[in-house]
Amino acid sequence: MSWETMMPSRRSIERTPERPPIRPFELSAADRACIERLVGHTLALVEREFILQTLRDNHGNRTQSARLLGISIRSLRDKIRSYRDQGESVPEPASSPLPYTAGRRTNGFRH
Repeated sequence: MSWETMMPSRRSIERTPERPPIRPFELSAADRACIERLVGHTLALVEREFILQTLRDNHGNRTQSARLLGISIRSLRDKIRSYRDQGESVPEPASSPLPYTAGRRTNGFRH
């Protein structure tokens, strides 16, 4: 069973019209069922897969992924570096320039 079948993407969940709004720190029955399936896996494995799936869903955008994960961009970059050192495939940022960088000097840095 793939990780994607255990944890559906955030976008697919948000688009479901019958899904009731969730208050902060409250999990739906579906969320609880997904979490129950993760019991027995190490926290490091779950964190890595969660981070990598978030990057995939955001086409490699580090800033957006860090914001959704609730961590700093520096923490995300450190984790990405660690995953790459372990031989993990990490999604690269999308190659198309973002509209808000037009006219701004970016020094060639990519998130």
